[in-house]
Amino acid sequence: MNVLRMRFLSRRSGRRWFMIACLSGLFMTAVTAVRTEEPPVFAITNAKIIPAAGILIDKGTIVVRRGIIEDVGAAASVPPDARVVDATGLTVYPGLIDAFSDIGLEEAAPARAVATTAAPAPGRGAQQAQQQPQSPVSSEERQGVTPYRQAFEMLNPANSKVAAARAAGITTALIMPRRGFFPGQSTLVNLAGAEPGQMVVKTPLSFYVNWGGRGSAGGYPGSLMGIVAFIKQTLLDAGHYATAWGIYKGNPGTQRPDFSRAHEALQPALKRELPVVMPANTPVEIQRALDLADAFKLNLVLTGCAEGAKMAAVLKERGVPVLLAVKYPERPAAADPDVREELDSLRRRVEAPGNAAALARAGVRFAFGSDDMANPRDFIRNVGRAVEAGLDRNVALRALTIIPAELFGVSDRLGTIEKNKTANLILATGDIFDANTRVKYAFVDGRKFDIPEAETAPAAGLSRPGTGSSAGEPAAIAGRWSLGIDTPQGAMESTLTLRQNGASLSGSITAQMGTAEISEGSINGSDFTFRITIESANGSMVVTFTGTVQGTRMTGTVSTGPTGTMGFTGTKLPGDI
Repeated sequence: MNVLRMRFLSRRSGRRWFMIACLSGLFMTAVTAVRTEEPPVFAITNAKIIPAAGILIDKGTIVVRRGIIEDVGAAASVPPDARVVDATGLTVYPGLIDAFSDIGLEEAAPARAVATTAAPAPGRGAQQAQQQPQSPVSSEERQGVTPYRQAFEMLNPANSKVAAARAAGITTALIMPRRGFFPGQSTLVNLAGAEPGQMVVKTPLSFYVNWGGRGSAGGYPGSLMGIVAFIKQTLLDAGHYATAWGIYKGNPGTQRPDFSRAHEALQPALKRELPVVMPANTPVEIQRALDLADAFKLNLVLTGCAEGAKMAAVLKERGVPVLLAVKYPERPAAADPDVREELDSLRRRVEAPGNAAALARAGVRFAFGSDDMANPRDFIRNVGRAVEAGLDRNVALRALTIIPAELFGVSDRLGTIEKNKTANLILATGDIFDANTRVKYAFVDGRKFDIPEAETAPAAGLSRPGTGSSAGEPAAIAGRWSLGIDTPQGAMESTLTLRQNGASLSGSITAQMGTAEISEGSINGSDFTFRITIESANGSMVVTFTGTVQGTRMTGTVSTGPTGTMGFTGTKLPGDI
């Protein structure tokens, strides 16, 4: 991680180190104060509670202690050490689970080998040609065969989608690598924590086979037929690999086979110890996935299934679960309104929201996934469109809570509001599928997150002026901001200077003690994040700012590491930078 070091503006080294100590001490003191308060005890009172789909507690209390639900019900009492959250007028739901997502996932660009044998270009010497670096990339990576990778290795807790997902009511997500033909293994994460290890609920859960993957730099395989053949051959090779090693282990004196990291990693798939997720939308694609699973006796899970209704009877008969994507096809914004849309394209757009209801009627078991939606709020909005198209509300809620929890083997921890379960909760202003409902509070692992109204997208996915579109178009945030950080010692006033290049942010924070350069700055829609690094005699500390902007105001949280967070607010100052 390339984190820029904090640079303080001072001419004398003694003064410089004094300022470093002051700023470090302020943050360290804040961290210590947060640590002594955790884990907190909360009592959510006067709430309308929906512990599970179809169950209602008209007015009750939920007690959360050390991240676990200690008590829930109309008769639950408030402990004397609890922080009371008055939920009058609010509805409490189990935290929603995104069953197939890229939230927080930051994959490296596809590997490319560097040619080293080509003759030097005219006018360039042989010495320059020899100086070309050789690629350290393995042949497996170049071929897009990396089933050993786990999603948590690519998880960035500071990714702007994490906070945006919480604001939408998503507290848990199944994240899965996507690049390559065998990209890797999925991880189930809770969407709170300063480090990936604090977020992981369970790993690995499944493998992913990607028909749309890309392999070598030369483009092989480039056709669908070639891709199918390549995937089949890889699975065959993994089977032969297991056989060869079985013979070697059972027969002393036998020549030892070569070790393959990729083939070794695929053994749990071939032994049906882990399911294999395959994307399939059309009937042809669904049948192709079923045939591949049959050929290699794989435990199959489908994702996507945009036209799954046409294969609903087959999916029900085969007992294949579906991670149903609600990333519905949309007419391109730049499309000429005078040009008639093709009939097939129009049909897919119109029929997409009704797909879930058709699968439910057929008895197909499914959970909802956002796939790679730019804005997590559109995920819940599109599930609401499925409800409008005929899906029963209770079925929809189950597909967002208990069904994914059961599919992922964590129903004893997640999916409902019950005693001894993880305190993943959302407090909403009404029916979660109502377009006018917003999430006011989210609890993840018992940590309370206030969701400012500015972080809630308006109905029908319309963008707010000055904040970017619901599809993730970056808001205009460049300028100087007066920032106040709520530390236990009081407000720390500072000036934030931001420069913007599309979705990338740079700049600095200046406080009484000096100036810190920001790094890893980005903005997605109205959600932004950046980091600074504080150096002290005790080492360095990375501080992550995550927030949302609306017009001339911003709000968010400052994460000082694994020990806790502080809130901040900001107001834009007049003038340009």
